[in-house]
Amino acid sequence: MPVRFDLLALSRRLSAKFALVSLMAIIAITFVTFTARAWRHKVNSTAKQDGVTQPLSARDRLHSRLALQPEADKQRRRLGRRFLAPGREVSIMLGTIALGSDRYAVRIVRSRDDDDERLTIALNGGGQTLAWSGLNGALSSGAEATGSLRALAERLALDSPDQFVLAQLRGAAYFTVARDVRPAEAGGANNYTGPRWDLVRVTEPVSVGQNKPRSSWRLYYINTSTGLIDKVISQEQGQTITAEFSNWTDMGGEIVSTHVTWKLDKQVVMDLVVTSTAINPKQGY
Repeated sequence: MPVRFDLLALSRRLSAKFALVSLMAIIAITFVTFTARAWRHKVNSTAKQDGVTQPLSARDRLHSRLALQPEADKQRRRLGRRFLAPGREVSIMLGTIALGSDRYAVRIVRSRDDDDERLTIALNGGGQTLAWSGLNGALSSGAEATGSLRALAERLALDSPDQFVLAQLRGAAYFTVARDVRPAEAGGANNYTGPRWDLVRVTEPVSVGQNKPRSSWRLYYINTSTGLIDKVISQEQGQTITAEFSNWTDMGGEIVSTHVTWKLDKQVVMDLVVTSTAINPKQGY
């Protein structure tokens, strides 16, 4: 009996000891898991600068959001430094624009925000000022733009490589329609050496209010050789508009199309020639 009592007591002590060890192991595993998760979260929300880990700034978070759509990410890397580094949020373009037989000096300012882009368009030194933003749409002197003024603002704002990159910030949908497409007139010729395109359709978000663009979608033709946009097709009140981009130029590290032509049924209705581009930081950003 004493031997049996000792064995029983020993068994109980071993069981208690085993339970204590198991509890300590569970606590240790939980602590390690929590610490690893916290460390990963910290790594994801910080960036190293000069060997010192710092929290991600608003600008850094913006640039990471610009990489969400693969096609837009490839385009922003092709366009130069303005979508890759902070301090280049404002683009100022000077040139001339032709509307039918009328020609104007134009100054276009594209200013990037956390949620999209804002444009101001001044004709002939400010005689006519237009504006556009993803939130308010096209405005003329502070009021909703209509007719040809609205068409002008939306074409300059949205028929743009910059908007192909930035539309994702306001929730636009991207869909690759086709890859390595060539023009219909090329047919099935084996000796065709002309341009080929990847076609990407960008559709405006359904949440856009009454100031939504007249065209709810745009089809971008991205040249497979250059990686740049050759043309954009949209619709305005049932009519097809084609914006054609040419004379791509490196202006201080920024790749810019210096000639854009808009056609309606193959007839030129608007033409933009850019003579200079300046890139600046946004004040207080």
